Amino acid sequence: MPKLSDPTYGLRETELERVELDGQTLTDHRAFWDRSAEVDAIRAISDQDTDESFEHSGRKDRDSLLPLLPPGGSGVALEIGCGIGRIVQHLAPHCAEVIGVDISAEMVAQGRARLAHLPNVRVELGNGYDLGDVGDDSLDLVYSFYVLQHMPKTTVFNYFREAMRVLRPGGVLAFQLPNILLNEHFLAFHHFTQPYFVEHPYPMNFYTPAEVAALLVHAGFRVERLDDPMVAVARKTGQPGVADGVLVESGAKSGAESSEPTDLAHHALSEARRLGGRGYRVARRIAARGRAAVRSVRS
Repeated sequence: MPKLSDPTYGLRETELERVELDGQTLTDHRAFWDRSAEVDAIRAISDQDTDESFEHSGRKDRDSLLPLLPPGGSGVALEIGCGIGRIVQHLAPHCAEVIGVDISAEMVAQGRARLAHLPNVRVELGNGYDLGDVGDDSLDLVYSFYVLQHMPKTTVFNYFREAMRVLRPGGVLAFQLPNILLNEHFLAFHHFTQPYFVEHPYPMNFYTPAEVAALLVHAGFRVERLDDPMVAVARKTGQPGVADGVLVESGAKSGAESSEPTDLAHHALSEARRLGGRGYRVARRIAARGRAAVRSVRS
């Protein structure tokens, strides 16, 4: 059985990795992301290693969102946790307006500088809990990638409720979260159970499809897509529920094939050793396979 004195695998001792979350308040989370952005904004918000791959990943996520927008470039979209604009910059040419919101003042400052040439983009400092002065029934799309997993689940639910408020009837909420029922995602969860993270917690939360569906329905949404990698598409229809054919319970296997918990834990440890230099960034990478799963779900 693991002991607190056991070594931790998968750490690379980088300056970014040494940024610590000092507590669980919004102020603590804001400070964590401010420091992360100061050290390396690109790697703090993405698993990409170069400027080129960072741009490419933003275009890929943009492509997955385009079918969810109204035709003709008339849509208004908002990103929760926009960072420095990885997706916003590529989505902007396809929208009338794109609003990026982030809890980090440093991310916002860098995002505003990077996107200053786009007249239909606004990057706003958020409070980490709600969508502030964004008007009721004013948006066509609210989306978030690689962000909600870093928030407390209570905060995520409030953002779901806020998305319901600001979306127009028929508007769409799209996001991803790691699915702890997938073995591949469990490996990432297991990484954070190692002794190092007892004293150096990293903000990362895992969900089941049933949890996500329940939160969305309670927020007032109709769940139209929820796949195993947990890319979710939910619509404001006035009739909360789960659409026919959407599976909210899944134990599909990916990666490790063992069904024995002890075997899976051993596999997770060997994976942590193998991954070595990638460390905590594994948790961001696991969701990448779900990007292409967002498809048009127009009524």
